[in-house]
Amino acid sequence: MTVIRRVAVVFNPAAHRGLAAHQRPAVEAALAQAGLQAQWWVSTAAGQVRPLTAQAVSENPTRPVLIAGGDGTIGQALNGMADALGLDAPTWPAVGFFPLGSANDLVSNVGLPRDLTAVAYMVARGRTRSMDVLEVNGVLFANNAGVGLEPYISMAEKRIQRVRGVLRYGLAAVQGVWANPHWHMRLTWDDGQVEGMLSLVSVGNWPRTGGLFYPTPGADGFDGRLTFLYARAMSRPRLLRTLGYVLHPSGRHVRAAGVAQHHATRLEVVCTPGAPLHADGEIQTTAGERFAFRVHPGRLRIFWPTEPGA
Repeated sequence: MTVIRRVAVVFNPAAHRGLAAHQRPAVEAALAQAGLQAQWWVSTAAGQVRPLTAQAVSENPTRPVLIAGGDGTIGQALNGMADALGLDAPTWPAVGFFPLGSANDLVSNVGLPRDLTAVAYMVARGRTRSMDVLEVNGVLFANNAGVGLEPYISMAEKRIQRVRGVLRYGLAAVQGVWANPHWHMRLTWDDGQVEGMLSLVSVGNWPRTGGLFYPTPGADGFDGRLTFLYARAMSRPRLLRTLGYVLHPSGRHVRAAGVAQHHATRLEVVCTPGAPLHADGEIQTTAGERFAFRVHPGRLRIFWPTEPGA
């Protein structure tokens, strides 16, 4: 275990609808308490996290990177690291997360600390674990991506202005169920294929997304696979009932008629008409026709809590 002293902090003050901006003093205090010296890279405009991360990593490829923001910030930062070093680089810098977003799904899924001081001390101790990274059409994501209803709901969520936090995701989900969009899709994966009218395809590195939903309860970001779930088109009442099951981590919805979950190393989705796609909550397209998913096993080294008593 290597003791860490110097880090780069990629900070997105726009996370959590701008509330993250008020957390910078707390992050600075946590770093100081853990004895970490930080060079800050602060986003000042939409889409800037990716090039800032690439710049930070290019300047010092071995220095740990601490991402301060939400799940979308993490996704942008991963792509910035790939821009700087490439996916075939022998190693990437170790990464830590200050969870400043609305849902902080990745941190919760992995079981990492949410307390900022605890994060800083974990980084200083230097223990890491290798986690899978997923990719769709050249875009990397760490937690979850979706085709169809899931990004449709994400777009609805971004239009809701007067509600904050996970409740906003719940309201957006109700709007999505009422609209009940569906597409003709053909899915092809390692050893299977399915075709028909589908409402959604959710691809998970981990189970939870949107702070409330567990579409891929069997996903494990340490197993070298992607996990995907598809749901056939159904009536509004049945869709609403199924959505209720998705709110529970037990995975009851996976046993519902017209719903299936699979594990694979690759997945191709062909849609007619074009369907929306999100990756880590960021809308990538509103009408894509072909999506190619793959897994990069163990690509990302994340800071990991020390063993009890260590």
